[in-house]
Formats: sequence, structure tokens, C-alpha cells
Amino acid sequence: MRNIVITSAILFSFLTTSVYADCASLLANYKRVPDPSVKTMKQLKRWVKRKVKDGNAKAVEECLVSQAADNPNKATVAGQ
Repeated sequence: MRNIVITSAILFSFLTTSVYADCASLLANYKRVPDPSVKTMKQLKRWVKRKVKDGNAKAVEECLVSQAADNPNKATVAGQ
């Protein structure tokens, strides 16, 4: 059981790192991307709607929202 927990933790950390690496490379294709750590999810969605016109809009939105300041899945919330 302990090996399963350790393996799961290692796998989760690897997947999390690879997702953020993919997000960084995806966001590098766009100019003047807002810093998601200081923007709300609504502001980021609005930016994507206005600025991203290719087929990557959904992926870009997911990358930005996952790092948004007011995302309830993060440890810190905007304003704290």
C-alpha cells in the first residue's frame, strides 16, 4: 500500500510539472500574456476570448485559469 501511495505521489508531481511545462510553451506563442497569478479567472477568460483566435483557445484558457489568482483549487486566493 505504501508503495502505491509513493508511486502515485511521484506520478502526480511529474504530471503536474509536465502540464505547466506544456502551458509555458503554449503561452510563449502569444504576445503580452497576462500574469495569471494576479488576474481573476473571469479576466483571463475575457483575455483569451479577445486575443486568441486560433484552435488553441480552450487549451490556453485552461492553462491560464489553472494558475488564476482566484481559482478555488489553489492554496492561496486573490487578496490574501
